[in-house]
Amino acid sequence: MFLRILMLITFLSPAFVLAATWIDVGADTDAKYYVDTDSIFVEGENTIVTKKGIYTNVLTDKLEGDNSVVFKVTKARLELDCVRELNRVTQIDMVNEQDEVVWSSGYMDKRIWLTINTQGHSRTTFDLVCSQNR
Repeated sequence: MFLRILMLITFLSPAFVLAATWIDVGADTDAKYYVDTDSIFVEGENTIVTKKGIYTNVLTDKLEGDNSVVFKVTKARLELDCVRELNRVTQIDMVNEQDEVVWSSGYMDKRIWLTINTQGHSRTTFDLVCSQNR
């Protein structure tokens, strides 16, 4: 009985539910990029994954009118077409140093598809994510 209760507590704990496996997929002069392999799922012909960029400096971006947003991380919902080697970002969240979303684009269904670069974090992301579905 004790074992069943312990298992139930483990499966219902927030740490278990919020677990993410972030894999380093590269960097540039501004940020390091990671993919959450636990977030990978197939939706129709596309593969969806969450990717984040952690910037070397806190950034300020002026959005909508006079509003400014201060953030350190971006989290993106990335859609990949593994057959055609295309990708697009369909949601971007800006996250501050306290891990709070300070701005979100919401779902953007009209985003255009872009070809995958031959190198860099976009290619590493594509190779990692699409190799899991083959």
